[in-house]
Amino acid sequence: MKHNARKRILVPLAAGVLATLLLAGCTQPATTTTTDADGNTVTIDWVDYPANAGIPASDVLALPMAEEVEARANQLISEVKDALEAEYGITEWTTSNEGGWFPEEGNGYGGTSLLTTYNSASYGAEIRIPVEQWDDVIDTVRTITQKYEISEERNETYIEEYPEWMRFGGFYRGTESFDIMVQDDTLNPEHATSDSDDELVTGVSLLYVITTISKGDRDEFIQRAAPYEGLRLPEATTSD
Repeated sequence: MKHNARKRILVPLAAGVLATLLLAGCTQPATTTTTDADGNTVTIDWVDYPANAGIPASDVLALPMAEEVEARANQLISEVKDALEAEYGITEWTTSNEGGWFPEEGNGYGGTSLLTTYNSASYGAEIRIPVEQWDDVIDTVRTITQKYEISEERNETYIEEYPEWMRFGGFYRGTESFDIMVQDDTLNPEHATSDSDDELVTGVSLLYVITTISKGDRDEFIQRAAPYEGLRLPEATTSD
């Protein structure tokens, strides 16, 4: 009986990446083997993936593009501040860690990423809010982030270990997130006051973050992402 061997198609590594891997001798390229519509076995190399390891391309395409981000972030933060002022009398905000853009470099698979990350400034208000109102403060912010479709919630384990003196609300949609923390470090038995301590001790802090693409990169992003549609993202193989 004659057996027909399936044709094996390999999407090759970029020469520079392959040379680096051979020299390193310990990092294996991330590949996925699947079958195309013609029944051919296809091995796809993730070096050309346009996002980052762990970030589905579809999540990125559902988010605002970079050109829309700063106006959106400013409006969201302004609405949150207005609501917190109206309901809890929070009026005096300071900023730290100036916001800005931080382009991603590697995609985690030895290739380049088209993603860029925006961090807002960190906003803090020094005010003592009664502990029994902390959950209400988080609920107020939740109502606003839901209007922006930032409605999924995450937990920060290390914060949950200290519920007596801080409460955290982390809301996200894909790689877009908005965080609020209410805290009173003086309730922490291990808290030591210091005149040199310029971090927020008692009050509320806010932060907005998004990882997305620019309008000019969208077409290339879609084209590069197409071969990976429906595939499970492998673990990162590089630390870039």
